[in-house]
Amino acid sequence: MKLEIRTPIWRNKWLASLGVKGEADRQLLADMESAEGLLMEAAEPRGIYRIMERKDIRLPGLSIERHLEGCRKVAVMGVTLGMEIDNLIRRTQITDMARAVLLDSGASLLAEQACDRLEELIETYIKTDSKEQGEIFTTSRFSPGYGDFPIEMQREFIRCIDGQRKIGLNVTRDSLMIPRKSITAIIGLADHPVSGHPATCEECVLRATCSLREKGEFCGN
Repeated sequence: MKLEIRTPIWRNKWLASLGVKGEADRQLLADMESAEGLLMEAAEPRGIYRIMERKDIRLPGLSIERHLEGCRKVAVMGVTLGMEIDNLIRRTQITDMARAVLLDSGASLLAEQACDRLEELIETYIKTDSKEQGEIFTTSRFSPGYGDFPIEMQREFIRCIDGQRKIGLNVTRDSLMIPRKSITAIIGLADHPVSGHPATCEECVLRATCSLREKGEFCGN
C-alpha cells in the first residue's frame, strides 16, 4: 500500500544524526529544507504487513523473546521509500558529497516516519477488528539487528509479507535491504497491556564496537 507521510522530516533528529549540537546555522537549515524537497519528490513510500500467530514464525534471540513476552500474535511489517531515493543519493554523491550526506541521513529518518505511518494503519485495523475479539494491545516495533535479534531475519520477514512481489523489497546475501531506505520490523499483539522491552547494550552483538557506547549514548533513546 502507498503511505502518506504527513509531517516534515524531524529536524532535531536530523541535526543529531549529522552530529550538530545546539542550534544550526541558517545555511544548514536552508540546505536541509532543499534536501527535504528533493527527498519528498523522489520518495514513493510503500508498506505492507501481515498479522500472524507468534508460534508460526521462528524468532531467535533473547532480545526478541523479552520484547514479545505475553504476546500471542505478531504483526510483521515492511516499508520502503523506493529505488528513486537510492538513485538520487547515488547521483548526488558524484557531484556534491555534503548534500549527499544530508540526503542520506534525511532519507533514513523519512523511512522511520513511513514506519510510524504504517504502525498507525495497523493499530487502526486492530482497533476495528478487536471490537468483536476484545481489546488488543501492542508493543513498539522491533527490527532485525536490534540486540541479539539476527539481521538475517530480514529475509524471513520479507518472505512472510511477500515483500518482494508486493512492494519491491529485496535483501542481499549480507542482509542489506534493497532499496536501501527500507525497514522490516515486528510488533507484538496481546489481549492485555504490554510494553515490550527495548534491547539492552549487554544483549547487542555490536556492543564491543559501538560508537554510541563510547560516547555514553544508547541507540534506543
